[in-house]
Amino acid sequence: MRQLEYEFKEMLRNNRDGSYGTQVQRKASLLRIARDLRELGFNQMNVHALKRKHVIALVKHWQELEISAGSQKNLLVFVRWWARKVGKYDLLPEENDSLRIPKRSLIPDSSKAQYLNQDILNHISDERIRLSIELQQEFGLRRQESLLFQPSYADQQDHLAMKGSWTKGGRPRTIPLITECQRVLVDRTRKIAGGGSMIPSQLSYKQWFDRYISELKKQNLYNLHGLRHGYAQRRYRVLTGWPSPFENGPKFNDMTEEQRKIDEHARLQVSQELGHNRISITDVYLGKR
Repeated sequence: MRQLEYEFKEMLRNNRDGSYGTQVQRKASLLRIARDLRELGFNQMNVHALKRKHVIALVKHWQELEISAGSQKNLLVFVRWWARKVGKYDLLPEENDSLRIPKRSLIPDSSKAQYLNQDILNHISDERIRLSIELQQEFGLRRQESLLFQPSYADQQDHLAMKGSWTKGGRPRTIPLITECQRVLVDRTRKIAGGGSMIPSQLSYKQWFDRYISELKKQNLYNLHGLRHGYAQRRYRVLTGWPSPFENGPKFNDMTEEQRKIDEHARLQVSQELGHNRISITDVYLGKR
């Protein structure tokens, strides 16, 4: 094994900060960075050898490969993590401007909404995993939330109570339980999970997460974050009576005063149900106002 990859793995083994998903992404990114540095001719590096010239070379390399600004910034998050762990706190600037990485727009140009029909869902052989994916689709849950979901706690008949220990940032929230399809889904989760979560009692979160990813790969399913986008757009349509901008609905400037009030209320409601609690984030899910 190459020296830098080996030392990265040792560093990661001794520093398990962040969620399991973050740890997986960190490992993949750091090993990619190690390979990039080797391709650039830095063959004798160890984790303490990081210098500004290495960062500049990496950024130039990524730009020559036409890697998106967003992906470059994501990789630099893990370079910063590396630098902090070896005590080089001031090696990288806090902002990316001096590294000549362009600013990215967090708002996509088109809808990212996904919807998995029953034919696709039926090909997922593990019932617990299939139910977790359906929870993402029907309630806009994040992946981790759908795996940690405990129906005996969450099911409050007319809404779901999401426990802070399941959610991003530890923020509890409620999600309306409105449709018959949602009701049937929650009843199915109660039947299979009993008083526990969607993770089988004999398995750890890591073991179940790995099985979840493996099951999705079998069906060529990778990033299901679009299911949250789909939920947001359906909820907006119900709350307002018209489609979102991503579905060719009216823009804010074309709305009447009354429509603007309805739009604002709906966006705040959608944001809260997704666990964000700010209207501006809904531009990502629904399109710009």
